[in-house]
Amino acid sequence: MSHQKTTRRSFIGKTAGISAGLTLTALSTNNVLGANERLKVGVIGVGQRGRGRLRSAQDHGAEIVAICDVNQQAYGPAEKIVRGAPPKRYDRHEDLLARDDIDCVIIASPDHWHRDHVIDAVKAGKDAYLEKPMAHSLEDSKEIVKAVQASGRIVQVGNQRRSGKHWEKARDMVAAGKIGDLRFVRTWDTRYRPVDPYVERAKRFKAKEIDWKRFLGRAPSRPFDPVRVSAWRWFWDYGGGLMTDIGPHRLDVAHWISDTLGPKSVVCNGGNYHSPEWETPDNVHAILDCGTFCINFNVHFMNGFDGGGAGFYGTGGAIVQGHGKMQFADSRGNVKEEWATPGEGELHMQNFLECVKSRKNPNSPVDVAHKVLVGAFLANESYLTGKRVGWDVESQKKRV
Repeated sequence: MSHQKTTRRSFIGKTAGISAGLTLTALSTNNVLGANERLKVGVIGVGQRGRGRLRSAQDHGAEIVAICDVNQQAYGPAEKIVRGAPPKRYDRHEDLLARDDIDCVIIASPDHWHRDHVIDAVKAGKDAYLEKPMAHSLEDSKEIVKAVQASGRIVQVGNQRRSGKHWEKARDMVAAGKIGDLRFVRTWDTRYRPVDPYVERAKRFKAKEIDWKRFLGRAPSRPFDPVRVSAWRWFWDYGGGLMTDIGPHRLDVAHWISDTLGPKSVVCNGGNYHSPEWETPDNVHAILDCGTFCINFNVHFMNGFDGGGAGFYGTGGAIVQGHGKMQFADSRGNVKEEWATPGEGELHMQNFLECVKSRKNPNSPVDVAHKVLVGAFLANESYLTGKRVGWDVESQKKRV
């Protein structure tokens, strides 16, 4: 049996019973809310991304009743966009989760806190919208999947392209054989940032306003460094750089449309060419061998000419997204159809809030997000070791 034939049919057959059981568990542990009932939401991590998700939840009818952060400077900007009564501030997420009146939480904390925040949330009986990447390590990711599935709670991971109808159309066309046999996926994300805004923002951070010990959490102990608090994405202790920060979005689309459970092996290269203050590379190139096709992912923040996009190339045609549109072309490059690519973020939050009420599975559940994130973790390992890393999709373990 080829690698790709172990994907859709065999996997759905194996997991259908499990999914049904999880849905029943969710229904038995939480009454289905009315369609017009207003959800009370707490937000853990109210930096720039957290505020964006906060605003989106409000736009879809949720009430923000509590906010939590390790940085006192984050509270003011968040409170300014909260409609209605001011939310209660919490310096400890455990205290926020102890409230009985909170239906669900939005988690937009640094990656190294995702494991504790989401596991504590589901154990407290809360549903959660968890920002991507789902976890800081492969081990954390596995723990999250196990805890969430055992809890029966609704957890939506912030891989929002799963809620894009334009991507769904591309997936259906590939599945229907419109481009023939898929042989190559190319996906990229390029942006122009002459100066890293996170490093610049650190100049405003003050030690007395930041709970440094709490920020570190399970990370190694270090002297206070405002750059690490602000630009945590680019330090291995707290994030995985561009590969895990941007990769989940692009690799998720590649996995979804190609219908693969993951790569057989991953190799990655890159370096620090533009942002020497980063620990993680600012220019990353990964190749995921999926057996009958490969995924090529490129990301950098040095030049934004190419923007972000994805291409799916088969023996009979191609579907390519970029610069605000998606095109279907024959194998000679003649465009046959074109459609727009609107944003998916609002739809993704809407899907989460609807699933909290209906108890249906969200568009990006933790088991799917985990399989997508594996490729990013393996890519970082390949970059750091200089070696190709093998992976067994059936056992979900590294090949020795």
